[in-house]
Amino acid sequence: MIECERGVFTTDFLISFLSLSFLILYLTSMASYRIDYANEERTLTDLRVLMDELAGKVNLVLAGGPGHEATFTAPTSIQGSRYQLWVNSSGVYGMVNGRYGMSPIYPCMVVDSNGNPRTAILKPGFTYKIKNLKKDHGIIIMITEAR
Repeated sequence: MIECERGVFTTDFLISFLSLSFLILYLTSMASYRIDYANEERTLTDLRVLMDELAGKVNLVLAGGPGHEATFTAPTSIQGSRYQLWVNSSGVYGMVNGRYGMSPIYPCMVVDSNGNPRTAILKPGFTYKIKNLKKDHGIIIMITEAR
């Protein structure tokens, strides 16, 4: 036993106190981990919704036929995180916090503002026009920055 001026601490009390402290620390770290995981999932879900929205607009423009167009505004960030978004002939791709996603589109040729086939990279915070154009004997999708 350890004696002090106000009473006696027993070994049982000290062991119980330390065990309770470790349990509280463990539960706190577990709760923190779960909250971080939920926030990460929310960010990925928002990226997926954004990619699906853009893929839907591309498919809508394709279905509308030549001359049909739509506008798309990319948000400045997703849940405060920087992200990347790009479109090629097979789908809409995105990346946030090192994690990737893809939303498929109906296969088509995606071109830049000069008509060259290439991947269209969309910058956060900008507005884009998605146009359906007829070129030679096929349909192309042109994604350009709206002025």
